[in-house]
Amino acid sequence: PSKSDVARGPEWGVLSRELEKKRRHKPIRQLISEMPTALTKLTPCLLMSPLSIAQYLPAGKHLFDVVIFDEASQIPVWDAVGAIGRGHQTVIVGDPKQLPPTNFFERSDHDDEYPEDVEQDLESILDECLAANLPTHPLTWHYRSRHESLIAFSNHQYYDGRLVTFPSPVTNDRAVRFHHVPDGVYEIGG
Repeated sequence: PSKSDVARGPEWGVLSRELEKKRRHKPIRQLISEMPTALTKLTPCLLMSPLSIAQYLPAGKHLFDVVIFDEASQIPVWDAVGAIGRGHQTVIVGDPKQLPPTNFFERSDHDDEYPEDVEQDLESILDECLAANLPTHPLTWHYRSRHESLIAFSNHQYYDGRLVTFPSPVTNDRAVRFHHVPDGVYEIGG
C-alpha cells in the first residue's frame, strides 16, 4: 500500500502500534479481526492449515476470495468447514484413490454410539464433494521427484496408465524394487 494510505488508515495504525511494542502484544486473532482489510492487502495469499484458520482467523467474515484445499483426501470434513466459511469460493483438490485421513491418534471409547437417525460425515472433504456430485476435472499429469518408479505402479494399477509421468533424470532408477523373502511373515503391529 502507498504511504499515504498507511498514514490515514486506522487498521494500519493498529499494526504500527503492535510492531512498536516490546511485549504484551495483542493475540493474533484479535489483531486480525481489528485489521481485516490491511491483512489481505499485506498478505493476499495465506498458507494455513484448517486448524490454524480456526485458531487465528475470526469467524463469520469472508476474508478471502478463494479458499483452496490441496490433498483434500486427507482433510476431515469438520476441519474443512470453518475454512470454507471464510471464503467466497472454494477449490477442492485431491485424489479419491489416496488413503483417507487417519484416525490413528484419535481415541474413541464408543464408536458405535451414534443413533441410527444421525447422519455421519464421510471421511474427507473430498469424499463429501464427490458424494454431492460437484463438478470435477481430472488432472492427468504427475511429477514424482527423481524416481518415476514411485508413481509407475499406481499409474498402472489404479489409473490404467492414464497419468502422464516424466522420466527420471536418474538413469539407475531404483527407488522401488521387488525383493522376495521366501519365509517372510507379515506381523501386524510388529
